[in-house]
Amino acid sequence: MLNRFRSIIESGFLSFVLFWSFVKFYNLLSLPETLVTVILIMTAHYLTTVFCGYWAGWRSKNDGWLYGIIGYILFRVLALKFDVHAVLPFPLHIRLLGFIPILALLMFGGVIGEQRARYASVNQRNQVIYPVIKRVLDFVLSTSALLIIAPVMLAIAFGIKLTSPGPVFFHQRRIGQHGRVIHVIKFRTMSEGADKMLDRLELLKTQEDQACQIKDDPRVFSFGKFLRKNSLDELPQLINIATGEMSLIGPRPLVSDDLEISDGATLKRLEVKPGLTGLAQISGRGNLTPDERLRMDIDYVEKQSFFLDLKIILLTIWRVLTRHGAY
Repeated sequence: MLNRFRSIIESGFLSFVLFWSFVKFYNLLSLPETLVTVILIMTAHYLTTVFCGYWAGWRSKNDGWLYGIIGYILFRVLALKFDVHAVLPFPLHIRLLGFIPILALLMFGGVIGEQRARYASVNQRNQVIYPVIKRVLDFVLSTSALLIIAPVMLAIAFGIKLTSPGPVFFHQRRIGQHGRVIHVIKFRTMSEGADKMLDRLELLKTQEDQACQIKDDPRVFSFGKFLRKNSLDELPQLINIATGEMSLIGPRPLVSDDLEISDGATLKRLEVKPGLTGLAQISGRGNLTPDERLRMDIDYVEKQSFFLDLKIILLTIWRVLTRHGAY
């Protein structure tokens, strides 16, 4: 009962603070009331509504959409009390459309909040803002990067076609968050039919050390070696990040074989989205043993935060520039 009451009070009050802050900023800009500003304010109101449902769902863990509705009523009462609504031109959309969009958004936010409360890793369940901002950053940075490096990716595609027969992209089934099957996209670096030519496990056994990656892999063609050495083969995974299947930071996605022989520690990696880079990639990359990589992946799941993500991004840039541990 306490959690339900708390979810209503917090969702309503925090939604009011969020929207009040936007309105104050809007007033400071002194924008003329055009169609664009009306749409902008309506969008802010709708996003606040999603947040209201999300917070209620996260706090209550069950029936968050219902408590979100009550929280939304509290939000509107506070807006009336403090006269926030007076500067807003959007009451028209409520008169025209009724409360159907509001109810739908509250339910949508509530479901997301409940999922977060149930399936997030234990140490992250008390961090509400972190996963939301991380997802926003993943989408913004990945889509921006795709637009900027599109000419580079096109040049790589032509390079692959000129140096090796076969498709430009390599699609592989991997295991994502909570065991979801995803299709990871990479630039192809191996000759076509490489898996039939030589067995990867046999190549790993021939190495003196226990590194995860194969050194001087005979299946990789010349231009593919260049792409791997400079980590350019991973660029198409920005598409996986933009679609929400992956994140910029996280453990590398598991292959199906790893899941079949997995234990509790391995499954713990699935509590977060797989990433383009992570602790293992800044700590040795291909030079790490499977046990070392697993230990670092678990460390990330248990300690993830904004500061750790920032550290990983900065060190990843350095590792890519120095080509440390890349084969």
